[in-house]
Amino acid sequence: MRYLIEAFDKVTDLQVFVIELPHGCEDKLKTIMQWSEEQHGWEGYNLTPAQLTAIETLAGRVINDSIHHFQLTCNV
Repeated sequence: MRYLIEAFDKVTDLQVFVIELPHGCEDKLKTIMQWSEEQHGWEGYNLTPAQLTAIETLAGRVINDSIHHFQLTCNV
């Protein structure tokens, strides 16, 4: 499974950039996202500030800013 963070401009709602999370982070994502079911590869989630902060640790970089809203997508 590939997990992507997608950033969208708050004004235009256009996608601005995508960050692929490292392989092997699924167990940590399950905890961060509080998933109780396995992901199928078509899901998308709006991220809270707390979730995004935790995911930044997985990505190894700062992602959050005030001009974008962020989603996590699960991709087969």
